[in-house]
Amino acid sequence: MSDTEEKKAKPRAFEGVRVVEFAALIAGPSCGKYLADHGADVIKVERYPLGDISRHSNKTNAPRSPMFVQHNAGKRSLCIDIKQPEGMAIVRELVAKADVVIEAFTPGVMARLGLGYEDLKALNPSIILCSISGFGQTGPNANRPGYAHISHSMTGWLGMQFLHRDPPETPRGPGIAIADTTTGLTAFGAVATALYRKAMTGEGEHIDIALFDSLFGSNDSSLQTYLINGEIDVWYHPVYATKDGYLTTLVGPDHRSWRNSCKAMGRAELADDPRFSDETKLSENRDTATEILGSWLATKTSEEAERMLTEHHVPSGIVQTVDKAVRQPQVQARGLTVTIEDPLLGQTELVNSAFRYANATSGVNGPAPTLGQHNDEILRDELGYDPDRVNALKTASVLREEQI
Repeated sequence: MSDTEEKKAKPRAFEGVRVVEFAALIAGPSCGKYLADHGADVIKVERYPLGDISRHSNKTNAPRSPMFVQHNAGKRSLCIDIKQPEGMAIVRELVAKADVVIEAFTPGVMARLGLGYEDLKALNPSIILCSISGFGQTGPNANRPGYAHISHSMTGWLGMQFLHRDPPETPRGPGIAIADTTTGLTAFGAVATALYRKAMTGEGEHIDIALFDSLFGSNDSSLQTYLINGEIDVWYHPVYATKDGYLTTLVGPDHRSWRNSCKAMGRAELADDPRFSDETKLSENRDTATEILGSWLATKTSEEAERMLTEHHVPSGIVQTVDKAVRQPQVQARGLTVTIEDPLLGQTELVNSAFRYANATSGVNGPAPTLGQHNDEILRDELGYDPDRVNALKTASVLREEQI
């Protein structure tokens, strides 16, 4: 059996789960995408008439937005005007048949639409509602708009990157909306937990996920250090210049790793130098050891240094540019990109799921939909509407489908 056939033979964990998604950009859609990767039927309800803002605001030179394509793969699109009674009636019918609803509005919006948790429970007592927002449903900032860059600033994350350095550096935005992507994973884990509990008890849930909370909680130790002893202690993983680029590795974290680094440098005797001869002394003289390692790395190309360190079992990695990062053999070996047939792009590669299982499968389950691509299919197959009724909704501008 080929790898492709084997993957097809393995089940997806959430096959049979129905999800209705009201979300745009990254945090909410990425949660829905992970569910789709695991086999859930995710119906993306898109705002009439333009749909998810990322369809239009994040295009590069491609005919489709890379952001939209990545975070909406494998979903079905329903573009509907929920401000019209007929549109809201359709949404309520879909919710009544769903297991999960994902929404990413400012707190209070869903309730004003008549789709708050209590409203959804009246339609579907065991519904799971996952509400994703900038600051959560409670607290003094709950009603503030929130995006990734706001969370980067307010959680101390940017401060850790720049303001606590010696000397401090002017903060600048990272090249990735880490608060959004972290929130998508957090929300996916919460929904999976709620689905398990629902399977055990039959009860639904209202999940409250915030970008601020997700990034705050994903800190490694700096915030906890301050809470314990009031000290600010931010440690920066070292990045060294090589002859042709940059590489990261450590002095340590234990003496064995330092001994192996010394062997890689061809200076095995340094491991027994009185300044570095055990973990305590190495820690006390870490700056000196770092200078020695950095001076050696400056004489090597990145590939030479990585090879020599790896041969001696020293963790290290080249700082890759985007073009090289996506073409590493490890990416191919792990299936981290997958080729699919996109309705506008043709054959194209997508970033794939990072989840791996022995007895199940996950991963991109089809292309991102065009706007309203599945209007007819959803209304016909899920709600039993006949063609005349669907056409009447189109005529009344309740539905919109993008022509390609």
